[in-house]
Amino acid sequence: MRSKIVLGLLISLFLAFGALLLLRPRTQHMAPSGPLVAKPIGVDPAASTTGAPSATPEDGGGAPDAGGGAREATDGGTDAGNAESRKPLMDRPLRVASLGWHLLAPALLENDGLTAGEKSGFAAARLPVQLAAVSDMVSIEKALARGGADEAGADVVLVPLPSLVASYERLRALSPEVFFVVGFSRGREVVASRKDALPDKGEVKLAGTAGDPATFLALFALEASGVQPGEVRLVTPSAGEAPDGVSLAAAARGALPSGFRPLLSSADTPRLIPHVAVAPRGFIEGHPEALVALAHGWLTGMNKLAADPPTGARRVASAAGSSDPLAFVEHLGELGAATFTDNAEMAGLSGRNPLTLETLFQRSWALWRGVGALTTPAQVPAPVNNRVVAALALAEPGSRSAAAEPVVRLPEGWEKARPLLVHRQEKLDEDALITTAGTLASAFDRTVVRVGVLRGPAVDAARTKHVVEATIGRFGLPASRVVAATKASGKGAAVIEVLGGP
Repeated sequence: MRSKIVLGLLISLFLAFGALLLLRPRTQHMAPSGPLVAKPIGVDPAASTTGAPSATPEDGGGAPDAGGGAREATDGGTDAGNAESRKPLMDRPLRVASLGWHLLAPALLENDGLTAGEKSGFAAARLPVQLAAVSDMVSIEKALARGGADEAGADVVLVPLPSLVASYERLRALSPEVFFVVGFSRGREVVASRKDALPDKGEVKLAGTAGDPATFLALFALEASGVQPGEVRLVTPSAGEAPDGVSLAAAARGALPSGFRPLLSSADTPRLIPHVAVAPRGFIEGHPEALVALAHGWLTGMNKLAADPPTGARRVASAAGSSDPLAFVEHLGELGAATFTDNAEMAGLSGRNPLTLETLFQRSWALWRGVGALTTPAQVPAPVNNRVVAALALAEPGSRSAAAEPVVRLPEGWEKARPLLVHRQEKLDEDALITTAGTLASAFDRTVVRVGVLRGPAVDAARTKHVVEATIGRFGLPASRVVAATKASGKGAAVIEVLGGP
């Protein structure tokens, strides 16, 4: 009986539910007049991209077009993206100060002037650039200390690496770091003597100035010849004349004391003195895109300069307020270009060249400290920031081509010529001998380096062959650049001779 009652109630509820469905009022559905479009986040649906009010039937504008509203919203997002892509990389000019006008030539061409001209490649890359040149390292130090926010300051400075190292103790609080190589000294710095060869022992009085690249070249050559930095006494040079008792001088070409004969120059060592771009670490980390654009534009300007040096000289002369571009042509001839491949090698990112920014910084510090120009231990690792070079490599992978090996064409009789430099070991140390031979072959990369391991009055042919092959293999040098000696030259356990033309 109970089950029949429950069944009857369920049937009654079902019938009541059906009646409600049949009797409920119905509302006609109206389809939208246009396609449904999702509006971007952040776009106000009540406003158009122009800020004008929407048209309504009451004001004669007709019904709003749903498709047009969608296009307005989409165009608004595109305009915002384009505005972001056109935004300058810095909200003020990137200020660059150079030690000398000649270093600025590639940037002047790319920037179309000291400030951005109509054809400025930097401006096209959204980087406003302002260039300036100074005549001494004191001015460079002051500009870097002021910073680029000051019209008299600089965000980036361009200087020879040895000069930067000599000033580093005064700049240490700024944490300056090298981030790009802009060129190499090739012929401006000269080492000269009253004699026909570099001294190889004893105290040496050198007419030179601490921090000067020519003095660095002299100290490098003296150390390789056997004279340690602590045995060198720097004597302030005087105009045109060497002080009494001085037999060796380091100076710019054309400024040598009378009676002195050039022994070697930076043209013999075209990768030993790089000119570098330097900025405080905080600026590099805070503005990486701006510095990548600067480096990229610099490489472009360098290509323009190589294609038309006279125009470059005229632009530099005009910027310097000089009516004679001839002097600047000479200075430009003393500056070797630094390609992207050179930068990758100097940064230690490719190749096996022992002359990297790291090794040259440490070597420069040791030499300056040896003559008393610096008093503290060197910073380890060296203040080199590879972020910009690495970014260029990622942006342009095709630019990472191998550098062409320099072609060494020495005239007949070079084997009998007086060596530019002779290094001797009193007690044989094969590993040190291999390292020194590789370093000298890399520094003097237009010469042949001859190596000999001596056994009494004769050459030990087997050990000499081992050292030569190890040097070539470790540093990736062409076999023609490092050769074995066949005759003993002087005394000692081993000898390395850097051979130039007769």
